[in-house]
Amino acid sequence: MSQYKSQIQNMFLSMVRKKHQPVEVVLNTGTTLRGKVKGYDQFSITLNFKDKSEVIYKSAILYITALPKRKRPSAATRGGGPGAGARRLPGAAGVGPGGPPPRPRRAPPGDEPPMPVRPPKPPPRMYIDDERDPPPPRKKIRIDDEPPPPRKPPKPL
Repeated sequence: MSQYKSQIQNMFLSMVRKKHQPVEVVLNTGTTLRGKVKGYDQFSITLNFKDKSEVIYKSAILYITALPKRKRPSAATRGGGPGAGARRLPGAAGVGPGGPPPRPRRAPPGDEPPMPVRPPKPPPRMYIDDERDPPPPRKKIRIDDEPPPPRKPPKPL
């Protein structure tokens, strides 16, 4: 069974590595990492993000998701076709021949708000004077006043 699971895992990791597809890795601690799979082995995965490599133990991974590739605009959407000379004026509203309005810039990496962290697992339940969740009943020991019946003698050889 575990061989089958590892075979599926290896097929997925091989596919995203060969296609240079970005992945999102969620760790057991709730931390989310994004990047491209550079390599993997039986126990770890090497993830690349912005010229940095991180080695992640597979035992620390909660799940991995393949992210959709970013679409690059083709020549037709960039304005390479007829009417390519038309440009959008800097105060014009809406989407015109020049394309959609520019996106706002992202904040530098240090100014981003922290990613939400999963709440920690609750501690194990303790059954000390807790009326809501009483402990399971214990097995009662049966005590007889009579001794047990005698055992059968062993068969002769």
